[in-house]
Amino acid sequence: MVHQLKWRALGIIIPIILIGGLGYGSDLFIFRHHYSKSERVKHHVYLHMTWLSYLLAVIVPAGSPPTDFEPDKELAPLCTFCKKCNRPKPPRAHHCKICGTCILRMDHHCPWTANCVGHNNLLHFFRFLFWVCLACSSVFWKLCQRIVVLWQYRNAPIYGENITTTEIIATIIMTPVIILVLFTVGVLSIRMFWNLASNITLIETWDLERVENQMNRGRLPKCEFPYDIGGPIDNMIAALGPVIFWPWPWTVPIGDGMHFEMNEEGLEQGRWPPPDPDVIPLVPRVETGPGRNRTLVNNYSSSNSGYFNERYENLAARQTNTFGDETSDEEDEDEMQGEEGYWRREKWTSWDGEKLEDFGVDVDAESYRPSIDAGPSNSSSKHTDDEDDLPLGVIKRKLAPSPRSTSIVASSQMSSASSN
Repeated sequence: MVHQLKWRALGIIIPIILIGGLGYGSDLFIFRHHYSKSERVKHHVYLHMTWLSYLLAVIVPAGSPPTDFEPDKELAPLCTFCKKCNRPKPPRAHHCKICGTCILRMDHHCPWTANCVGHNNLLHFFRFLFWVCLACSSVFWKLCQRIVVLWQYRNAPIYGENITTTEIIATIIMTPVIILVLFTVGVLSIRMFWNLASNITLIETWDLERVENQMNRGRLPKCEFPYDIGGPIDNMIAALGPVIFWPWPWTVPIGDGMHFEMNEEGLEQGRWPPPDPDVIPLVPRVETGPGRNRTLVNNYSSSNSGYFNERYENLAARQTNTFGDETSDEEDEDEMQGEEGYWRREKWTSWDGEKLEDFGVDVDAESYRPSIDAGPSNSSSKHTDDEDDLPLGVIKRKLAPSPRSTSIVASSQMSSASSN
């Protein structure tokens, strides 16, 4: 689970103490007495590469959209709007509540680097995890060797086998600490490697679980994650760049962090994650026959229009009876509203207890609708902060006047002109 620290400085102080204490302490109190010079040199190479990669993960910005960013025709259907930055944000970007800006291809905000992990520093962070695991594994293996020796000579005089009290104390203290660090960083490394093999971020894995749960409940049609473009190597190259660049700390990311290759399903279905069905804006229903027969058209996706229109009718049927009167079953309505609120991005909790804000995402900025500065206000044009973000094209269509209102205005103008 990803959680943020109350005091951000601890996120830097604790790793520095652990890296310095375990790295230099193990060499000073144990290794220099029992291991060769070549083995100690290798240990210091691991240690100083850990320092370098950690420094880069801390100081290199994750990357933000340009201040004058305007989506092109390719990006416009995939972009959303950020309330805090007051401008469009590219696909896969999120507003970090700690950094105070939108982050390109945001993975999460890491409390142990006091920095976001995004497009510009993803490789630095991944390289840091690799060197930590390699250095800790090396130290742990050498400590295990010393523990075996100490156990074999547990009944011998300490001064007889070049064993000092300082070495015993250092081994007792460092062994459980190195196990804890190796376990926690190892789990995060496995998770990151697994995500990179699918070209997916931590935030997107959280969203994917939420979307799959809604698909299983019938709330959303079947859809695929759009950025999984093939095998693990292809996905890792898409996220980190060419393999030859991975070991070197001076490499720069590939691409601009705003345009991403998508699979065929992603090109067809559009933006990820798909908006919740409860907030999909629909155009006004058009009468097609006598009575209440109407044809519904969905503005978000033509391929999913039938699904969402059917859901819209089911929702209306639960709120009205056969004669068009409001239902009196308040408990059923409360249950329906509670279930719908449960699936919203700002309320959803994953199986391991993670919420969207645990990754550092500013939920208020994510659920923004631009307000209408001019023009008559009506219920269809109002936007609320508790809705999920929609593509800019959908927002524009939602803001556009309805055909009915346009015809009313036109007829009124014609009547006034004829009277004059």
